[in-house]
Amino acid sequence: GLGRIGMAVARRAKGFSMRVLYYSRRRKPEAERELGLEYRELDDLLREADIVSLHVPLTEETKGLIDERRLKLMKPSAVLVNTARGAVIDERALIRALKEGWIFYAGLDVFEKEPLSKDSPLIGLENVVLTPHIGSATVETRKKMSEIAAKNAVLALEGRRPLYVYNSEVLGRP
Repeated sequence: GLGRIGMAVARRAKGFSMRVLYYSRRRKPEAERELGLEYRELDDLLREADIVSLHVPLTEETKGLIDERRLKLMKPSAVLVNTARGAVIDERALIRALKEGWIFYAGLDVFEKEPLSKDSPLIGLENVVLTPHIGSATVETRKKMSEIAAKNAVLALEGRRPLYVYNSEVLGRP
């Protein structure tokens, strides 16, 4: 994905002189010009990329986006990073891919079921780094989250629509 977070990651990668490929539902010519990014269809990107970093919301369209078929498209030397949502990757297929060497490494901050079970096969693998969904644990992010929570409380008390409502269907309920 090449939304706000994907763009921030792309800028950082370009700072290290990395060649950056991207896939997004809509091609972004302005980002291609600004940062020298190269668009690829998802399957082509997976075949070509050395590092795949996922930045997509969890929707019906993205659930299981990285499945067994797509993991097998990746290079055996590829690294897969997921800080988006756990269910974007088929975790069972990923475990198999890591055990059988379809890909080299994975870095995961999110999991299909959180918190990650103590008996998850991911825990014993040497070719994976696991963090407990703390990708947003920066002072700046937590401060912004607190500000939004406070604004939402005030808006709700005033009978107005809160910011960033996920389940808007409940707004009309008593």
